[in-house]
Amino acid sequence: MTRSSPELERIMQLSLEGTVLFYKLHHSVLAYANRRLEMVPDFDDPDDAGLLVAEEKVQIRDALHENLSLLEDFLTENPDGLSADELAIVASWRHRVAGNFFIVRYLKKYTVFLGTKPERLYGVLGLVDPIEAIFAGRRLPIYVKGVLLPFQGQITYDGLLSTYSILFGGGMRSSMKETYSRLKREEGIIEQLIGPDGKPQILTSLNQQKPRKPAPDWRPAVDEIVAQAETMRRADTPQQSAALSLLRAAAQMAQSTWQEPRDTGGHRRRLRSMRLALTRLENSLGED
Repeated sequence: MTRSSPELERIMQLSLEGTVLFYKLHHSVLAYANRRLEMVPDFDDPDDAGLLVAEEKVQIRDALHENLSLLEDFLTENPDGLSADELAIVASWRHRVAGNFFIVRYLKKYTVFLGTKPERLYGVLGLVDPIEAIFAGRRLPIYVKGVLLPFQGQITYDGLLSTYSILFGGGMRSSMKETYSRLKREEGIIEQLIGPDGKPQILTSLNQQKPRKPAPDWRPAVDEIVAQAETMRRADTPQQSAALSLLRAAAQMAQSTWQEPRDTGGHRRRLRSMRLALTRLENSLGED
């Protein structure tokens, strides 16, 4: 098992130890499901999973997720003698997220998948390689089918992503960017699917953010600037006069945002005054 270069790795994938553990558990489940379903000949031992082609793994994986009672039977029988902690990880896969996704961003922490039903963002870690490395050279977004799995307080995937050959036009890309920005702002990126007790507990990038320190109260300083600017009316040149007009308009705009933060109409009026003052200053400079 090889690892990617440090430049690509960042923290976009599980640790080497985590990856080894994941494949141990996932291959154990796949082998059990295949023994029960008899889909791929001669695949009974989890150690033989590496001999399967991707299509065979996907076939077993899809059948498993259509028959989730197999996962419950695996947990009850524990055919490979997994530890309690390992069984807890497999049990967490009850809360998988399967379906179609758009890969929309490569961030330092993870790759962002956009789920479609419902629309949600997921921060997904790679396994042997970062997902960015797998799709190197392909323009985002990329439309894929896959299964996202909780793993030790994070989200990864099962190493099996089917891609669709779809070309996205400018309108679709723009719409997806807007969706990404809106969801990230309003809901955050989902970084955890279950809690320490194994029960569903969605945590997002917004949950993980440290509370922001309150900003200083600049109102007295802004009020003083407005008062001073109101006295600055006489000037020797048209440029200086126009600059002072812009200063007064900007100071009044700042004061308004502190005194009446919800007065959008008033803010727009003051913004127009700022633009007029700026135009006057530009015209006076052009007359030189």
